[in-house]
Amino acid sequence: MLRDLFSFKVNSKKSMKTFSETQRYAKAVYRLAYEAKSLDVLEKDFLNLKEILDQSADLKKFIKNPTYKYSVINNVIDALTKHLSFSDLFSRFLKVLNKNRRFFFLEKIVNNFFDLLLNERGEVLATLKLSHAISDSEKADIAKKLDDILKKKIKISFSVDPSLLVGSILQIGSTMIDTSAKTRLNNLLNK
Repeated sequence: MLRDLFSFKVNSKKSMKTFSETQRYAKAVYRLAYEAKSLDVLEKDFLNLKEILDQSADLKKFIKNPTYKYSVINNVIDALTKHLSFSDLFSRFLKVLNKNRRFFFLEKIVNNFFDLLLNERGEVLATLKLSHAISDSEKADIAKKLDDILKKKIKISFSVDPSLLVGSILQIGSTMIDTSAKTRLNNLLNK
C-alpha cells in the first residue's frame, strides 16, 4: 500500500502541475484520508501539529535537523501522537516520513497539505497586514471584494503592523502587493 502512495491520479477537475517531493507526500496523505472518508480528522491533526510548530522553536529545530537517529525521531513521533491525540493514519504517515528520511520536510509538507486542502475546496488563503486597525464590517467588505475579484472563496487573516506607517501588504498565495509607505521609503533610500 505504501508503495502505491505516489502513483495515483487526482480525481479533481482542476489541472495538477508536477509536484515537488513535499507536495507528493501531502497529496498522498490527503488521498488516503479522502478514501477513508477521514479528511476532517486529518485536517485536525495537521492543525494541531501546525499550532505546536508555531509555538515551539525547539521542535521546529528538531524537525529541520536531518541528523537525528531514526529511533529518536520515532520516540518524538510517539510522544506527539500521545500528547496531541493524532489519528492512526497521521501517526503512520509521520513514521513513513521518518523511515524515508524525509522528516525534516515536515513543515513544508504541512504547508503543502493546507494549500492542497484549500485548492480542493476552491478557497484561497490571503493575509492582509495593515498599518492600523479596522472594524469587523470593513474586514467583511474587504473579504467580499476579494471574493468577487478572484471568483473564489477567500480565507483572509488580518494583522496590524504600525511600522508600515501607511498602507498595507496583501498576500494571496505567492503573490504579494505591498502599498506600504515603509516599503516605498526604503526603495527611495536604497536607490
